[in-house]
Amino acid sequence: MACITRMKKQFYIFLYVFAGLISCQTEEDNSVQIIEKVRPETSTILIDTIDYNKYSFWPNDMETSWLSKAQYYFKYIGPQKDTIFFSPQSGLIPPPPPPGQAKAKTKYNYPKRVHVTEKYEIDWLEDRNYLPIDTAKIDIKIDTTIKFNNSYPVFLRNTEPDTIFIGYGRHVPLIMEAKDSTGKWNPIEERTVYSCGNGVNSIFLPPTYMAITLAPIFKGSFRTDLRLTLGKNHSNIFRGNIHYRQFESKFTDRGDYKEEYKIAITLSDLNDVVPWDSTNFIALLHGTP
Repeated sequence: MACITRMKKQFYIFLYVFAGLISCQTEEDNSVQIIEKVRPETSTILIDTIDYNKYSFWPNDMETSWLSKAQYYFKYIGPQKDTIFFSPQSGLIPPPPPPGQAKAKTKYNYPKRVHVTEKYEIDWLEDRNYLPIDTAKIDIKIDTTIKFNNSYPVFLRNTEPDTIFIGYGRHVPLIMEAKDSTGKWNPIEERTVYSCGNGVNSIFLPPTYMAITLAPIFKGSFRTDLRLTLGKNHSNIFRGNIHYRQFESKFTDRGDYKEEYKIAITLSDLNDVVPWDSTNFIALLHGTP
């Protein structure tokens, strides 16, 4: 009887130890899965809050063939966090329709727009002695492992001990550059410049704080190295495709359209001219027809 009792104890001890080993192994496996979700490029996880499949006009999949205007809007600005619930739907609300025209009805329940730079704006008449963009040291990382609406997230961090200027209006003045066939870096975008700077606020970024924007994913037959540039700062280099004519402006030195561009315009471009509709306005804000 005593022998049987000892055998039972040994059996229970074996089960306890075996269960403990399985539990440890499971915990170890889970920790590995969590680590894999953290991107070493930024140490920040972005969680998208918008399902673009619900909105047929929002996907940013237009094909660019010439030198284009840079459109890097602020999507987040603030302290660095482990996780950011990222809402690409940020910016200003559409203006009211012209007098005499009713606001168009829509079946879409649009996500609420967020004014992300509100706490970091300086009135255009206010003078503060912050470091200018062109000389400030800024760490720029573009994460090509995830996409938001056919764009890559871009992380900008102030590495200066002082506050810096990081943008104006709604724009981060980044431009994308690409290596041409000779291996030389050349811009494929040009900065967005306001026709009148009166009333345009400046955006500042405190030390160690970060800003997030989106970089377009271009299409084309020429595969090359790409990077983002802001002042004297460059991002990490990544591979992508472009049209080789993106190195070239569609305007002549006199400001007229080039003949090649005129020929490329087709009748389908006239479809962009439509009666007032707030839905179309929102679509145009996102760069889609």
